[in-house]
Amino acid sequence: MLVRLMYASRAEPSINHDELLAILKKSKANNPGIGVTGVLCFSGGIFLQVLEGQRVEVETLYAREPP
Repeated sequence: MLVRLMYASRAEPSINHDELLAILKKSKANNPGIGVTGVLCFSGGIFLQVLEGQRVEVETLYAREPP
């Protein structure tokens, strides 16, 4: 079953441009391999993310601890 999960989270105040690019690069490299697509937005210290894929993969990805 295809599911969509949307959530918001607050970034660490010290996050910088290079860290944002690393997050995006890692997501673009890893998510297609597990069948997950989505979008990641960042503004004013807040992330808004949408993940879409099979339920198990989306839930597993969402439950992972951040690096």
